[in-house]
Amino acid sequence: MSIPIEVQQIPTAWRGHESFAMWLVQRLQPQVIVDLGVDSGFSTFSLATPKIGTVYGVDHFEGDGHAGYRNTYDFVVSIKDLLKNNYGIDNIQLIKGDFLEVSKTWTQPIDILHLDGFHSYDSTKADFLHWLPHLQENGVMLMHDVISFPSVKQVYDEANLYRCYFSHSAGLGVLSRNKEIMEEIANLYNLTLENA
Repeated sequence: MSIPIEVQQIPTAWRGHESFAMWLVQRLQPQVIVDLGVDSGFSTFSLATPKIGTVYGVDHFEGDGHAGYRNTYDFVVSIKDLLKNNYGIDNIQLIKGDFLEVSKTWTQPIDILHLDGFHSYDSTKADFLHWLPHLQENGVMLMHDVISFPSVKQVYDEANLYRCYFSHSAGLGVLSRNKEIMEEIANLYNLTLENA
């Protein structure tokens, strides 16, 4: 399985993680995936490509001091519509809002949670703390930029979860309470598993 060519053409620092994301979705068979930090949609569309569960892309779609300030909403909606019409990928729900505000009213247990918001330590830690309670006991959290931002790596290192990370494409942390799935991921991708 590969992501559609229209998605492959989106500029992104997340490129290189899409095959793992699709494998993880197929392996976990999630009902609910939450992508915090849609930007131009590459990670959201990668997680949605297997057509399993619903992917909720949460963003204010205005950019930030790290990613740059820009409105990506119309672009993301146009690609979302194209994927639905051309590939039958119809499992994406976009939520325009602030991560912390959305977390206060969130009610669904999350199977896969991707954190990729503003990368200051305080902001990353707040995203982690506000959204972790919504993650299923056997759910998996992804954290982008654990290599390129020491502040994100610090939150990753402090997490009381089983964890390992990919070092390419700015780094992608993989975290879970589920030791079994983490051992499987670490063995399959030759990653070093750290204990909770």
